[in-house]
Amino acid sequence: DPELDLSVKLKTRTVLLVLVEIALTIPVIMMLWWVFGYMGGVAWSSTTTYKFNWHPIAMIIGMFFLFGNAVIAYRLFPFNLKTNKWIHAVLHLLAVGFIIFGLVAVFEYHSDWGYTDLYSLHSWIGIVTSVGYIIWAVLSVGVFQDVDPRKNLSLRKWFKPIHIVVGMFLLFGAIFAIETGIYEKAFFRLFSGSLDYTNYSTESWLVNVMCLSILVALLFLIYILYTIPRIIVSSAAKPDDRKPIIPLEEVDQKVREPAAEGGTEFGSMSDHVTPTAVQATN
Repeated sequence: DPELDLSVKLKTRTVLLVLVEIALTIPVIMMLWWVFGYMGGVAWSSTTTYKFNWHPIAMIIGMFFLFGNAVIAYRLFPFNLKTNKWIHAVLHLLAVGFIIFGLVAVFEYHSDWGYTDLYSLHSWIGIVTSVGYIIWAVLSVGVFQDVDPRKNLSLRKWFKPIHIVVGMFLLFGAIFAIETGIYEKAFFRLFSGSLDYTNYSTESWLVNVMCLSILVALLFLIYILYTIPRIIVSSAAKPDDRKPIIPLEEVDQKVREPAAEGGTEFGSMSDHVTPTAVQATN
């Protein structure tokens, strides 16, 4: 039954969306708890160490929460293809802004206090991933977010698999950078400082659970990326008018027509998709 099939798929996607949003939000809340509950909060003064605290907040929001939401936009967000595409791009650009702010915060903090830059494994992974992410996000937006979707079709077709593979490497790099950064800060505070990481303090529990929750969120993202197909039909249509969700991969095969037949590479959408589905995607 197509209607039942659609209902099940929509419910499954909704449940997954709620679960992954919870998984992405919990580490951010825990980071805010760590910064404001244990590290004294934030400030932009060069006379305090609180300027550094902007760095972990900005990075976990940009490289984890926004990046993670951008990754699932095509698969779980209940909008049409065009809307999800713009959400995907805007989330990545917002993440770029947070990453740049986080880098400025940590470099200025090091400059204020005379600390060496880029000496640890965390900083090496972090700077490579951050710079790579900024370049790749801007480049990808330039390639895919064209006003006229019929332009640069061959370039987009060639660039798409590279875009996905590099994006996955950047996602793993972001997670590694965040995990090593949290541990490095915990080491400075709890091993090298007056506190003790080995006495099961509340702060040590918070740090460990936060790192584990980030890994759980990563598993959710991987599961969604490799098991949930992208969709092009909006779930906003009335129940009586809904058509089965069409995986984007199927549409790519159905609507492409040889250029020799006189059409564009994508052909005519109306020839292959029902009128209700076309209305839902506009």
